[in-house]
Amino acid sequence: MLGITYGLFAIGLVMFWPAFIGMVIAVVKRSDAADSFLGSHYTWLIRTFWWWTLWFALATLGIIAMVVPDAVEMARAMQATDRMVLSWKVLGGAVAGGVVFLVVWCWVVYRLIRGTLRLADGRPVP
Repeated sequence: MLGITYGLFAIGLVMFWPAFIGMVIAVVKRSDAADSFLGSHYTWLIRTFWWWTLWFALATLGIIAMVVPDAVEMARAMQATDRMVLSWKVLGGAVAGGVVFLVVWCWVVYRLIRGTLRLADGRPVP
């Protein structure tokens, strides 16, 4: 079951809902495996999910806070002058948010690979 959970997390890198299902499975199965090394893997996956969700939410809120107000102003300016002026704040906010998304995605990939390798070796994760 733990392998399926890791697989759901891996699919969740592309579509988020399988990772959520994997997290639910991890929460349900963690108490069954609490006395073995498998319990550490379920805890690892649960922590991965919540940190992943937190950082994606913060990046999304940051992008919205930086981009949307200036994008509205850009739309008004385009209607008035028929030319588009791209604000550095909009561009910077989009790039910064994209970098945060990429870093978090790579961190999740690292945790999934590390956890899977340790599971394959029959060892707990730290």
